[in-house]
Amino acid sequence: MGGKKAHPYKRQWHWMDNDWTHNYLSGNSIMFSGYDWPAIRRGRQVYTEVFAPCHPISVMTFNHFEAFMTKEEIKKLAASYDIVETDYWLPEHIIADQATGEYTPRPGVGTDLLPKPFPNSFAAAAANNGKAPPDMRLLAYGVEGASDYIFSLITGYNWGTHEDYLGVPPWLPPMKAGLSFNPYYKGGIIAMPNPLSDGMLEYEDGTPATISQMAYDVCNFIQWETEIEFDEKRAVLLKAGLTMNAMLLLLLHWGQKMYSWHLYKRVTYRYWKKTW
Repeated sequence: MGGKKAHPYKRQWHWMDNDWTHNYLSGNSIMFSGYDWPAIRRGRQVYTEVFAPCHPISVMTFNHFEAFMTKEEIKKLAASYDIVETDYWLPEHIIADQATGEYTPRPGVGTDLLPKPFPNSFAAAAANNGKAPPDMRLLAYGVEGASDYIFSLITGYNWGTHEDYLGVPPWLPPMKAGLSFNPYYKGGIIAMPNPLSDGMLEYEDGTPATISQMAYDVCNFIQWETEIEFDEKRAVLLKAGLTMNAMLLLLLHWGQKMYSWHLYKRVTYRYWKKTW
């Protein structure tokens, strides 16, 4: 046969198709099924405890979590972070140590942006095997497959590490220290280590913290922070659809009432009668 044979790991494996409540491609109506809010709340905990030390979420404050957290919980969460004011527009009278001009850390408040784990991408790459972790702000729409791909990726580390699963293919280049094999990642070798393990955290609602459960929850959280207004858009779409249907029925009724005599009239011509 002519032509070249495609390399098996030149592209990632096809991801698993999951039944997401926010995905109309899963067979759910986009108007009658929205976000899984308990999963989003649990996913925020998974992000904070597992992914936040590496992956930032830009342009988002703690107050955005009011969609699924109380104000007291947000204050407690924000206060657990030390915020350092280094913005150039900060007024000088706010600087705590005016003798030295140093910016001293302070407890966070709800209006603060979520702190980044690294000051820049170079520092992030130096601490993560030469590859800077991507920003999660628009991650669900930045990769093909969205939530399905992210779920498959973070649960696909068992391949090559267990006798019942596919072993590491021999044609892959030698993996350096700190790298991992993941068939869902393009090239098969990923710099991010296995982030999840059974029972690594304890959910406040008592849900068992299995790998698949934590992956499902954090995928719902990533989808939510990618499109925060999804449920509001869904409600507006539902209201607009119902309103337009009602207006259409009224217009049809009005049209039949006003013009039915013209549409259904019968014209008869009698040649023996003169009408003038």
